[in-house]
Amino acid sequence: MTLQQFRYIVEIAKHNSISKAASALYVTQPSISKAVQEMENELGVTILDRTNKGVVFTKDGMDLLFYAKMLLEQLESVVYHFNKQKSTDLTKFSISSQHYGFAIEAVANLMDYFAERKYELTIREGKTTDVIDDVYTSKSILGILSLTDLNKNFFERYFISKSLIFTPLASLKQHVFLREEHPLAHLKSITLEQLGNYPYLTYQQDDVLLHFAEEVIDVDNIEKIVYLKDRGAMNNLLANTDGYNLGTGCIVNDYMDPNIISIPLAEGNLLQLGLVKRNDVFLPEELIVYIDFLTTALKKSAPKDGSGVIS
Repeated sequence: MTLQQFRYIVEIAKHNSISKAASALYVTQPSISKAVQEMENELGVTILDRTNKGVVFTKDGMDLLFYAKMLLEQLESVVYHFNKQKSTDLTKFSISSQHYGFAIEAVANLMDYFAERKYELTIREGKTTDVIDDVYTSKSILGILSLTDLNKNFFERYFISKSLIFTPLASLKQHVFLREEHPLAHLKSITLEQLGNYPYLTYQQDDVLLHFAEEVIDVDNIEKIVYLKDRGAMNNLLANTDGYNLGTGCIVNDYMDPNIISIPLAEGNLLQLGLVKRNDVFLPEELIVYIDFLTTALKKSAPKDGSGVIS
């Protein structure tokens, strides 16, 4: 195997297409196809499944992709170390998270901390499956997500199968996010039955298994539901309609509309919020600093009703 073959694999993953990868690398498509086939023959595995819609990485292919990225990153490190003229002292990493304002506040504090250095940060917000996939495929070095009593056992087995480690940060009871003028805003706790006539706003997509839902709730029993992908849209709708959302209850000042409040869900589950990473990856010092900022932002924004515990 050669480094060039590994570059081909990484480029195919980037474009989900052999032809587009060939175009980006200025080589012919047959050259890449031949290189992939030679790797498959040498390793005795199938790397790509060819379909009429393009190529899809097999499980063995995903494992190979991880090592390809790792080897190329190590090569870049060697070049960086010895090529002093091109050295830029650049801090670079990616973090994936469910839609949490405290995670973004921690990024803002990290940017202040990095004020005197060069950096390139990538922040990916998405569904639970996006976060796990980003960390598993090394798109991100760290993931931030939550588990519930209903899916915790499933996730623990799933993480083991993906060689991932989950580190808890806090246990928080599920809360209802809604606006101050909401008809239920005066209550000390809210039941799902009381929410029945109001629109449910959620990040959960209809093609996501219940195990991966950010808010565990049976959508089949909900008459009004709005699916969202953007945290800004969620904030705007919560602050200006009678819609509601279920989550941690954390109110992040300056990163959420001040008209949004949170009230405990009467029959709510505990959400175990934590960090996920590959078990073969060591976090650099910069990530430890980010985690400190994250923990501080989480403690500051957590509900003050005594319903949760911060590690």
